[in-house]
Amino acid sequence: MVIKTNQELAQAVNGAIAESGIKKYSIAEKMGISRQAFTNFMNKSNFSIDDANKILSIIGYETETKIHKKDE
Repeated sequence: MVIKTNQELAQAVNGAIAESGIKKYSIAEKMGISRQAFTNFMNKSNFSIDDANKILSIIGYETETKIHKKDE
């Protein structure tokens, strides 16, 4: 999957959460925040790779980033 925006990153994390079968309230609990705070965290406009990794590490996933030169 190619991810180019923060929103696409958040969507990919949501997909990984769904695939893992782990409930969002359980992830929020492990992060020490409420379910509503978790929802706000996922919906913030500046959702980052660090944010993604916080969640993904809880569900046994990780990110992989690749930078390459554009074809001209």
